[in-house]
Amino acid sequence: MNALFRLRWLLAGLFWVSTLPAARASHILGGDITYAPVAATTVGVPRYHVVVRLFRDVTGVDQPTVRLACNRSDCNATASNYFFVDNILRTMNARRTSLGCATASPFRVYDTYLYETDVDLPPGQWTLSASLENRSGSILNIPNSIARSFYISAFLDNQLAPQNSSPQFLTTLLPYLCGSTTQRYSFSSFDSDGDSLAYSFILSQENLIPGGTKNLCGSPIAGSFSPHFQINAATGELTAPAGPVQQGTYVMAARVNEYRRIGGTWQPIGYIIRDVSYLAYSGTNLPPGFTGLTLASGATQPLDQLIAVRPGQTVSLLLTAADPDAGQTLRFSSEATNIIPGLSLATVSGTQARLTWQVPASLPPGRYRATIAVQDDGCPLNASAEQTVSFVVSNLPLATRATSDTEATAFPMPFREQVQFRAGGSGQLVVIVDELGRTIAQLRAGADGRVLWQPAASLPAGLYLARGADGRPLARLLHAAN
Repeated sequence: MNALFRLRWLLAGLFWVSTLPAARASHILGGDITYAPVAATTVGVPRYHVVVRLFRDVTGVDQPTVRLACNRSDCNATASNYFFVDNILRTMNARRTSLGCATASPFRVYDTYLYETDVDLPPGQWTLSASLENRSGSILNIPNSIARSFYISAFLDNQLAPQNSSPQFLTTLLPYLCGSTTQRYSFSSFDSDGDSLAYSFILSQENLIPGGTKNLCGSPIAGSFSPHFQINAATGELTAPAGPVQQGTYVMAARVNEYRRIGGTWQPIGYIIRDVSYLAYSGTNLPPGFTGLTLASGATQPLDQLIAVRPGQTVSLLLTAADPDAGQTLRFSSEATNIIPGLSLATVSGTQARLTWQVPASLPPGRYRATIAVQDDGCPLNASAEQTVSFVVSNLPLATRATSDTEATAFPMPFREQVQFRAGGSGQLVVIVDELGRTIAQLRAGADGRVLWQPAASLPAGLYLARGADGRPLARLLHAAN
């Protein structure tokens, strides 16, 4: 990159910062709320540790405290089943530069704040939320965004599932788009209980004050979904296909729905939401990307293929990355190592990193994701990408497990009206059976090998298996109650 290019983007970054409204300076770039059970202090009353995370533009106003709203079954503050936790103090402030070098301008430098508190939540259906005054005035997919408040929430049904821990997002790297090439990020999360997770985009929300009464629940903003990113409903991976983009700031919000099998049926027991802004800009520094995955045995496999492991097993993966720009140095990182027990990452060379997971012996069976980021050193603007690796933890012998990526790509999971997965061959016969081995449906794969199943509304909730005509397992399909 020549000096003129660096100067142009430095001035552009400063101009972007200077265009923020001075009277109502916005500082929030995004956030989420998570929770986990802790020891009760009152007999019979579950207690939870709640963490509110905010991403803040360093050029904006500081946010020393947060107010947490807790409401049960009703969204209006005039109801009796609510309370507020005021002035939750900030416990952590970590600064990060997602674009630029250590000495770069304030262009996309941001703080990650954590606010933590413990609350008693008697059994019920609880919404935990936080609301701040206003968003940025320059968001392209929210009309008049400066007049919209920022609202995030999480939900738990601790009457149905006592002592449930919410999923936890695995990265704090804010997405952005550099130029018009394909780019990958992640909203993947880890659930310590092994619950089934399903990801979906939702509209960003705001907190309304109808008739002067504080509303404890959010309301969707009349905007649009991200015009760039797509989300994988099973893994939370974010992909922006190659193509021209309009430069500017956008937002996207995703919900992670959590399901657990209770009383023989799959029930929704909670959710978390992440709402973040991202920047699209035109640049010549192309993002790096992961190109291969090698198992400890020396065998290679696709990056999105499901990896079967047992509790107590140690698995080692060598990931290879490349940068299309010559002469740039890559660096690897993973915040998942601070969240997933037994997970570690080590840089092997300038293009390779080793991900090692010593699977806890007590980890519940289920599907788990890990994220790895690769970032280049292009200046004044870096480029980066994230890769999601998928595991299935089972007590069954690994030889009896399907190790293709068909299970990993079945989505949504659990499903209600329909589910799709890959059978592997055009026109292949697929048989759907229930847990007793009874045939429920027979389907044919499409020309691209994908299978779409739309069962009748009367189909009972539960586990169903998709098999090939030769009996080979293709996918596990979890049907949630309508």
